[in-house]
Amino acid sequence: MTGQRRTARALTGGAGLAACAGLCALPDRPALAAVGLYLAAVLAWFAVGYRAAHHRTTAEAAWERRRVLGEAPPPLNPCCLLATTSGGQAHDARCTDEFRRITLHLPDHPWSTP
Repeated sequence: MTGQRRTARALTGGAGLAACAGLCALPDRPALAAVGLYLAAVLAWFAVGYRAAHHRTTAEAAWERRRVLGEAPPPLNPCCLLATTSGGQAHDARCTDEFRRITLHLPDHPWSTP
């Protein structure tokens, strides 16, 4: 179990508790209920992000395991998280696209474009 999965489970539990507290406070104190439900929504949103990070980490580990065993697995979609945030202009060392991983350090060459 990765750290992201544990954090996602804790955030999901916290979101459930905050939602219960908000719903219990609804008849008597609607302002407190609104705060509890807002907190539940924020915690659930963070939990979704951590769960996605866990799935990405396990998919990268499975891809790397297949690559080490001699298979030629297709790259994940997206190939790496840096490519997602940079619009495909930059790639990190954990990129699952073999060509991008090989050419990651080419900007040091004199014939490469800046």
